[in-house]
Amino acid sequence: MQPQTKGFLFATLGSLSAALFFVPYKKALETTDPQTYLLAVYIIGFLFSLIGSAAKKNTIKINKTTLWGALLFAVLSVVGNYAIGRSMEGIDPSVTVLITRTQVIMVLFMGWLFLREEMVKFLIPGALTAFTGFFLMSYNDNFTLDGEVVFYLWALMAALCFGVSQVVLKSIIHDIEPVTLNFLRLLMGCVFIASIPGVVSEIVKIGADIWWYAAASAFFGPLISRLSYMYSVRYIPVSQSTLFIMLSPVFTAILSWVFLGLFPTVQQMIGGAIVMLGIVMPVLYLLQKGSKSEA
Repeated sequence: MQPQTKGFLFATLGSLSAALFFVPYKKALETTDPQTYLLAVYIIGFLFSLIGSAAKKNTIKINKTTLWGALLFAVLSVVGNYAIGRSMEGIDPSVTVLITRTQVIMVLFMGWLFLREEMVKFLIPGALTAFTGFFLMSYNDNFTLDGEVVFYLWALMAALCFGVSQVVLKSIIHDIEPVTLNFLRLLMGCVFIASIPGVVSEIVKIGADIWWYAAASAFFGPLISRLSYMYSVRYIPVSQSTLFIMLSPVFTAILSWVFLGLFPTVQQMIGGAIVMLGIVMPVLYLLQKGSKSEA
């Protein structure tokens, strides 16, 4: 299998797993708050990563790059999620989510500027097409652009944090072991979330059902999804890998229909089709280009 194909498959698996992460998340939030649930997810995710690291035995090697990378990822994750929360205080949540997806465009240019990645044909048109489809999927009657500018800036900060983390990952991916990096990232994340007042006292009160939901979310989110994205950038440029993030809402809509009975609207289905088109455009071009070069 070509390295490029491996990268595309890992990125697709990452998007699918990210969508599966949200199915138990939505169910759990009916009876618990997000911070408490996320701590439960991080704890179980850390245990999963610990087991994975122990199973590989020779990969538990913590060098300076891995340590600083994990710390940077943990900080960017906390700041990014904090910025999302601040943004949602003043503007519609769907607007916040839409703005955070601009990370895909940011990564395209950061990858070109800092990593000297090639701006391949159809990549920018594909990203803009996928973003348009995501806008259609997010748009509803409550979608407004009211609110102070500062709340939009918070959303842009979140997008920047998530985008920078992807570029940093690409720059160090060949110097670290993804399983070990993820293990340390989750450990630091547990510490950060547990430091929020009241979270530790609440987590001891949650029931077994929430822990089961957390286990499912941890398996698909911090473990499978994050590792898949990490491995994808070993084979393809980060600008291409990040484009697949746009697939997550498409998979989420399908899985919400299958598991939660939430049938997508016609508008969401059209938006999902446009997202798929935006991703297929550069992927088909790159696959054809790769097959021609081999011939």
